[in-house]
Amino acid sequence: MPFSYGPDGSPVSPSEAAHLIADVERRTLLKSDLRLATGEWVTVRTLGLVFDPDARAGVVVSLNYRPRVWGTALYTPAPENALLEVLVTYDDPDQAVQEHKQAMAMVVVGTNEPTNEPSWAAELSWTGPGQ
Repeated sequence: MPFSYGPDGSPVSPSEAAHLIADVERRTLLKSDLRLATGEWVTVRTLGLVFDPDARAGVVVSLNYRPRVWGTALYTPAPENALLEVLVTYDDPDQAVQEHKQAMAMVVVGTNEPTNEPSWAAELSWTGPGQ
């Protein structure tokens, strides 16, 4: 089973995966900026993650398995664009786009669904697009 995928969900070679990882803008479906309580900014991106964590970890999967290669994640602002944490993963890019606002709400509320336990992201506050 391949473990690296392009933005369209098709398997890619290791060299193409390396190019994709380096180009976060190419993989981004949606992005929103959040301002930390400290005044610093983070970017919430819904994007192609490139790697399927289950396949990469060698997890046994069923015949009907769909790679979870899309997700919503926290990044440092451009130009650094460093990954801080993947919040949610999806097996469908349309679902990822549809649930971007729900993932944003999870960050704003500061809870980890479905457990509702407090999240380190509780210190974030929504301020709209970066200014």
